[in-house]
Amino acid sequence: MNTIVVKETRTSQLVTKSNMLIEASYKLGVIEQKLILFLASNINPADADFKTYALSVKEFNSKLLGYKGTPKYTELRQITKELMQKVFEIRINKKVIQVAWLSYVAYNETEGTIDIRFDPFLRPYLLELKKEFTSYKLENIVKLKSSYAIRIYELLKQYEKLHERTFLLSDLRKMLGADDIYPAYGNFKQRVLVPAQKELKKKTDISFEIEEVKVRRRVDKVKFLIMSTNERNTESLEQEIVDQVKVPNSFLQNVKRFGLKLGVQINDEVIHSWERYGQDNVINLLERIEHRTDIDNPIGYITKVLSTSGSSEAHALSENDEILVGLIADFRKSKESLPEWFVQEKAIDEIQNRLGVDPDTAKHKFMEIKNELYGILNITEPVTENSVEENIEEWKKDIEARLNRLNQ
Repeated sequence: MNTIVVKETRTSQLVTKSNMLIEASYKLGVIEQKLILFLASNINPADADFKTYALSVKEFNSKLLGYKGTPKYTELRQITKELMQKVFEIRINKKVIQVAWLSYVAYNETEGTIDIRFDPFLRPYLLELKKEFTSYKLENIVKLKSSYAIRIYELLKQYEKLHERTFLLSDLRKMLGADDIYPAYGNFKQRVLVPAQKELKKKTDISFEIEEVKVRRRVDKVKFLIMSTNERNTESLEQEIVDQVKVPNSFLQNVKRFGLKLGVQINDEVIHSWERYGQDNVINLLERIEHRTDIDNPIGYITKVLSTSGSSEAHALSENDEILVGLIADFRKSKESLPEWFVQEKAIDEIQNRLGVDPDTAKHKFMEIKNELYGILNITEPVTENSVEENIEEWKKDIEARLNRLNQ
């Protein structure tokens, strides 16, 4: 088997895909998509056939997963295992074909690499492309946090030179793998389109505006007005930020510099209150959220994470912490008291969408953060027959303990 060892993947490398593959219907999690695109950026489009690529696990972990330190083989193995079981659908004339993305994965633990090979069916969609294809730099998707943002980026990048693209709402949902969630257009727009719009504008080389085409007051089509990002403006903005704070090598000014990038001014009093958690922990946390677009109140978010995680853990904010803070922010927007069943149902749905996981995994993840979430939101679980019996047993144990102390 012809194997090519990839020593380094640069984010300036190109991802080149046929337009037909871009428009195929599929739903992958954000990490699964990045793995596919990471691999695609390493193939030579001029090759006649696929090769097996040996990628550095450490590099993949750091560049795409954002992990530092020892490579996490277990998590990556789970990602590739699930990806091997997923298929996408592509229509050719009157035939709908279901195809797996990968045909081969092998972990070389002693070498710190992973061998991956695309399924042979994908050859005409990734190799020897002469027409009807789209290319873009890998750097445009590396920092995106939403799987929908990645898909929308590709679909709009195809039409960048035409400056607009219109989809039937039903077709757009299907391409994004979102045909069975957020049935109300308003929710679909706020949960899928608007977050993608913010991310693309901040992190990629294109941005867009949305126009809705209605039929009898219902949105029938979505029109995207596509704009290319002016790189000079981006560079001048970054220089302006640097000039404003003059970037001296001090903790205070470094935090203020990050604050400007997040769109907020952080005063000295707040910075000093964070300092007790450790300067390195604060800076590490700011670096992690520097490109986040889903945080409405950065100062409150940072304060919450630092106080929740503790000084020794703030630099390595866990997945559960991120989910917990996001859910709390969402539920606190409601002015009414929310019933327990509603919070549970919505939380599981939100976890499923954020992580791109199946319902059972989302439910398991919810159970891990349930007690803390309910405690912060002051939600009491409904009393059941089992919980009453458990309380009685606890009361009995408490009374017996008190009697024993009195007898002593």
